[in-house]
Amino acid sequence: MQSPIQAHEDADVRVLLYLKGSPGRGLYFSASTPLVLTGFCDADWGGCPTTRRSTTGFFITLGDSPISWRTKKQTVVVRSSAEAE
Repeated sequence: MQSPIQAHEDADVRVLLYLKGSPGRGLYFSASTPLVLTGFCDADWGGCPTTRRSTTGFFITLGDSPISWRTKKQTVVVRSSAEAE
């Protein structure tokens, strides 16, 4: 990193403390499954009946193992697909 700040150092320390405190944890990758990185994403349009906010999400796998995922309600409510774009 060219311009590290205190937040970067704090994040580094948190990662190292996590790794030190969990030596038995890890990801299992089967030798019989090719390591193909695959990503999926989806969204609804105004799916929350109360706020009419949309929900988006993604899911990423490496081989058969999930490595990252997230869902989030959007902060802005749109009334048409043209407005969303």
